[in-house]
Amino acid sequence: MSQWLPIASAPKDGSDIIVGFNSGSVWIVHVAWWRDPDADLGDAPDDEGWWSYIRGSVSQEMLDGHRTPTHWMPLPEIPK
Repeated sequence: MSQWLPIASAPKDGSDIIVGFNSGSVWIVHVAWWRDPDADLGDAPDDEGWWSYIRGSVSQEMLDGHRTPTHWMPLPEIPK
């Protein structure tokens, strides 16, 4: 079983990970990835940071402000 790790140690290579943060005394988790505008994907410099999907949608949202992740862990293995 994985343990929560400090977000500073999270991979920033665009891979999906589980991130968590405290929001009003509630622990919130997202599957997220680091978006790097230097990765030549056409992203604007303001797009750098942790991103996730909006619940029930394929739209993406930046996790910043009170939603900035503080911890992370790898995704578990995909079921076979």
